[in-house]
Amino acid sequence: MNREEWLKERKYGIGGSDAAAILGKNNWKSNVELWEEKTGRRTPPDISDKPCVRYGIEAEDLIRKLFALNYPEYEVQHQENTIIKHPEYPFLLASLDGTLSDKGTGEMGVLEIKTSE
Repeated sequence: MNREEWLKERKYGIGGSDAAAILGKNNWKSNVELWEEKTGRRTPPDISDKPCVRYGIEAEDLIRKLFALNYPEYEVQHQENTIIKHPEYPFLLASLDGTLSDKGTGEMGVLEIKTSE
């Protein structure tokens, strides 16, 4: 799916980006505001033009490449605009920043990328 479809699909469930608001730890959104957004009672603000959001989006691929350089024992993969749904609870969503595979053991892991400005 393209980015617009991916953003729309994220509205139909709860993902990692929603965790802080659910727990009441998000300084910009309360758990009630999140509930209102997820149930269609409130339109979420468009934050796509905020400098910190643009920075995070632009930096993600570079950080993924730096991780691969720093940890050559892992194969790093990424599928853009992909959502994984829990098999029993399809409202639980994940969009992974990357998946890791240990080249020696084959063990799998998840790469989570965060930036700060």
